[in-house]
Amino acid sequence: MRGQNGGTVNVMTPTPRLAAASAGQLLELVRRRGGLSRQQLLAETGMSRGTLYGRLDALHRHGFVYEAESLGVTGGRRARRVRFDDRGRVLLTIDLGQTRARVSVTDLDGAEQRHDTLALPAADRAAAAVLDPVLARAQRLLAGGERLVGVGVGAPAAVDPGSGAIVRATRPGWSPDAVLDAVAARWPLPTVVENDARAAALGECRDAGETLVYVKVATGLGCGIVVGGEVLRGARGLAGDIGYVRVAPLDPAVPAPVCRCGRTGCLAAYSSGRALLQRVGGRGIRSIGALVAAATAGDREVRAELVAAADVLGAALATTVTTVNPHRLVLGGALGVLPELVDRVRDRILATVDALAVPLVLGSVLGDAATARGLARLVVQRAFAPAAVDAVVADAAPRPGAGPTDPRP
Repeated sequence: MRGQNGGTVNVMTPTPRLAAASAGQLLELVRRRGGLSRQQLLAETGMSRGTLYGRLDALHRHGFVYEAESLGVTGGRRARRVRFDDRGRVLLTIDLGQTRARVSVTDLDGAEQRHDTLALPAADRAAAAVLDPVLARAQRLLAGGERLVGVGVGAPAAVDPGSGAIVRATRPGWSPDAVLDAVAARWPLPTVVENDARAAALGECRDAGETLVYVKVATGLGCGIVVGGEVLRGARGLAGDIGYVRVAPLDPAVPAPVCRCGRTGCLAAYSSGRALLQRVGGRGIRSIGALVAAATAGDREVRAELVAAADVLGAALATTVTTVNPHRLVLGGALGVLPELVDRVRDRILATVDALAVPLVLGSVLGDAATARGLARLVVQRAFAPAAVDAVVADAAPRPGAGPTDPRP
């Protein structure tokens, strides 16, 4: 808009009101603002008193909100803050790795309250043989009196962004819906299945405005990208699937290694933990844990292999960094946090990327808890989405004595 003298006048656009907000939209507002009084909600939404109070009462009956601390006396009565009722609500998260699983009970913010790990059987085992013990262990982690809201599962595989089906399983013979079906058989609750690296990327984010690239280097190799608080999944759930990108070898005279996919020269064939184990396996180092222990103890050969793997990884990530321009590049996984790998990746990016585009490059401080936190955020988004809450409120009244696995969130 132009003023009388031809200059530009900045006009403040008023914050839109949630006129006739649904119960689910009201809950979202209460959650986002950390709680509001009824008077504040009337002012925020522009709703009539009767409509607002009716929808708040419905949310209260279904256990979504409660009246918390006093805010003083207004209009002859003592006002109280209406808060989202997260008391006693928990989530289950399951991080299915290549060789082990980590199961966690978290609060609704993703902070782990309890967790456990267990080894997974060989990759050629049927889905039930792998998943049944994991889900049984998760069930045992739940404590009496807790109300389970939903379940999040991280898998080292491409996941369809719409259905949660596994697009390209790393375990042969698994159906696309194997994980979803196994979880639903135990808990008929909101369930999210996500690629483990993408979930960890979301868990590592510090705020909704951060752009972040997360790379997991463990048995396999995965990458997650978050922009503006949203995980990039791509058209077919393959965003960040960098392991199968073919890269230029650092030494053209050395034949490119063969990847699990059958091609030669894939990034995972150079820089994954599986590839590193193949290169040092002749010395009796057979597991990722042993590889980490050898590097930590100063084994020169292992450290040299880590540096070589990081050289290729850093060169490949330079393109991702330039394309996405993240605030931070976080390296996670058992191998990704090792100083040799972090420092070398940082050096490669500094040597390759324009100085203005270089992000902070650092190892994860959350470790395995990053995936649990990211999964928790995704489950909460689904379970308490306005449409999901509206569906619950529109349903029958809460059943007497509904227990911790009540399918309502």
